[in-house]
Amino acid sequence: MSAYSLSVTAKAESQIATIMNDPAKAGLQKQLKKAFRLLIQNPKHPSLSSHLLKGAESAYGVKVWTSYVQNRTPQAHRILWTFGEKRLEIVILAVIPHY
Repeated sequence: MSAYSLSVTAKAESQIATIMNDPAKAGLQKQLKKAFRLLIQNPKHPSLSSHLLKGAESAYGVKVWTSYVQNRTPQAHRILWTFGEKRLEIVILAVIPHY
């Protein structure tokens, strides 16, 4: 299986930078890096629990998938993403606490 490439929206880039620049979020930083690594390798990796996010298509105009960064944690973070126009491209739309 080929690896996917990641594209990041400006909104997601800002959210990621906020997390990565906060020394108090070292654990989340490590989990986020791992989630991105797994997403690139296989968006359907079992630990990501990737699934379509119902109702988000109207807000983004595309089918939106959500993948776990954390689980069983208050305000556990999720990655919202969609498949890009290029072959094997994933577009990161947002990285947010659980909705």
